[in-house]
Amino acid sequence: MDPDSADALLNGDLDYASSNAFPAELHFISSALDTVLDSLGFRLRGNTSVFAPKKSFKIDLNAFVPGQKLADLEKINLNANQNDPSLLRAALSWHILREMNLAGSRTSFARVSINGQNMGAYVNTEHFDEEFVEEYYDQDNGNFYKCLWPAPLEFLGDNPDDYKFEVNGRRAYDLKTNKEADDYSDLKELIDVLNNTSDEDFPCAIEQVFNVADFLKVMALDVISGNWDGYAGNKNNFYLYHNPQTGLFDYIPYDLDNTWGIDWVDQDWENRDPYAWPTEDRPLYDRLMAVPEFKGWYTHYLRMLSQTHAHPDTIEEFLIPNMNLLNPEIEQDEFYPLSYGFDLTTFEYSLIYPAGGHVELGIFPWLSERLASLDNQMDPEAPVLVMHELEDNAPVLDSLRVRAIVDGGADDVEVICWVNPGNGAQAFPMYDDGESGDRQAGDGTWGVKVPIANNWTTVDYHVQATTGAGLERWLPCNPVTVTVGTSPSDLVINELMSANSNNVSDVFGEFEDWVELYNGGNTSVSLGGKFLTDNLNDPSKYALPEGSLAAGDWAFYWLDNDPEQGALHAPFTLSSGGEELALLEWNEASQVWIILDFIIFGFSEQDISLGRLPDGADYWVWFATPTADYSNNYAVVFDVDGPEERIQQRRFGPNPTSSCVKWSGSACAGSVFNRLGQPVAQFSAAKGVCLNEHPAGAYSVLLEDGSRFQLIKVD
Repeated sequence: MDPDSADALLNGDLDYASSNAFPAELHFISSALDTVLDSLGFRLRGNTSVFAPKKSFKIDLNAFVPGQKLADLEKINLNANQNDPSLLRAALSWHILREMNLAGSRTSFARVSINGQNMGAYVNTEHFDEEFVEEYYDQDNGNFYKCLWPAPLEFLGDNPDDYKFEVNGRRAYDLKTNKEADDYSDLKELIDVLNNTSDEDFPCAIEQVFNVADFLKVMALDVISGNWDGYAGNKNNFYLYHNPQTGLFDYIPYDLDNTWGIDWVDQDWENRDPYAWPTEDRPLYDRLMAVPEFKGWYTHYLRMLSQTHAHPDTIEEFLIPNMNLLNPEIEQDEFYPLSYGFDLTTFEYSLIYPAGGHVELGIFPWLSERLASLDNQMDPEAPVLVMHELEDNAPVLDSLRVRAIVDGGADDVEVICWVNPGNGAQAFPMYDDGESGDRQAGDGTWGVKVPIANNWTTVDYHVQATTGAGLERWLPCNPVTVTVGTSPSDLVINELMSANSNNVSDVFGEFEDWVELYNGGNTSVSLGGKFLTDNLNDPSKYALPEGSLAAGDWAFYWLDNDPEQGALHAPFTLSSGGEELALLEWNEASQVWIILDFIIFGFSEQDISLGRLPDGADYWVWFATPTADYSNNYAVVFDVDGPEERIQQRRFGPNPTSSCVKWSGSACAGSVFNRLGQPVAQFSAAKGVCLNEHPAGAYSVLLEDGSRFQLIKVD
């Protein structure tokens, strides 16, 4: 850093140095990486810790260079943890969380120097931001709230904006993603359900909005580690992520250094009743503990942790190697002694003896006392059945995948997905074998792939789990309705272009991807509540602007990932190598997505569009003369042998099919493409093709004459 900047950072105004990034150059060296990055931001981090002699730092890699990253990270937290003589407490807690397959920061230890001055040993802790969400979740477009004191999750009213209140210049519930929308409706709904649902309805209602089981796992670790500075202890230091994959809020703990025997508030945490952990009312903790089933889950996790991840032998395996790693660094760390008079001997005995006044117990004595007290306080061991994080891949056209995490303790478990397409429920066994739409074999996630029958458009499903001990659980309490096929619609995708180099430009002079919709009905249709997406797993990518489309008229939109250019510009592009495009509608009454139209397309040549001929028909061809926002009926078809072949109307079926499809007209060569636009079959001079050897799914058949058909293969 510039010497004056370094002096201002370390010795100047603390408020300025913790809220403003100074320009700096970073030389990052590890066993896997040795690199230099210029023009990044460097500032202080922390609240009360900014006043400590040994500062904590934040590296903001894209503060001055947009998009600059290191190992796919935008920010790096260098935590001094000066109140912890071992420097290991926070890293230990994060390590256990990750071993429990919960979202938590990755950590390492770092030697930090500024302009050649050794600042000492630091805990390098992963930052919570969009990159963190992307790393840990299948979908990263949900609302991500940072919750700091005072964040008790108490009901403040029906206005979502009431939850944007500020304390000390920052929001207690601070939305870190989707900031432009700044919509707190989902948080308000969670808090409303939590506080205002009747006792009778609460167990079902809370599981529809919140990941109860994972919160209870975190609470079990809080109690064993003595984390009094989180939600239950201090209405502080946690994140809430509204996971689009499950529709549930996930609880993620934060700032785990005041643990394992550190106490600033003079409480006997090592002996505190695990069922009365908060010192004052906490709606989330209190209401969950009032449900016998949830309290049983919590007891199960307390016992499981004490016997596995938080067992003294397991913890010793983590602590001792890291003590050996840090020992020579602490010996050279001139800042380590400054806050509390620590020295090398303090560090070497920090796992056993307290130091600094605020450390009541070393880590091992703390653990011994805490586990002994828990052994006397926990409810008696009882059979348990946990089922949570139910998710599916709807809306979908080919195979409905359903997953659930199931834990029957030591008992065997049987899991069944009951699917009702409208004529009675059908049983589909679920498995934890790594081959059934679950994840890895034996990881506790159970799955099933339900083949979609020809006439299904929506289905109801719910999951039943039973154990050898006779416990039974259903999730959700009431079946969920999902979309598994297309519904007839007058509004259709009529034409698209994915390789526009010189065809038609927008008002900014840019040649971008585009799509045209067509109303083939006799009356106007509303465009409100309808969406375009290139990924059925993310159906709400682009909401069509409000308005209506007259019968026989067209609507035109740019698919250019430039939403800032106006309402007609979608936040995604199409791939010229091929992909999918879907038109959907959100049904507010039934709370399901309705697929109105869907197309898979393969490789596109430049300035060639793909469209229906005539407008609204099932017959798709490539156009040498694209007709953006105009009728396709007079377009010139690309690469056609003659007029007779061009106007040939082929019939295609059966569709969906479990084996073969045929088409009318003359024999023709062609190819079959999967959803990724990859060719999976080719044929010559044929009037049909068989897909017996291919998995269920959505395919596109392209014939040599330019005809294109969508095909659904079912099991």
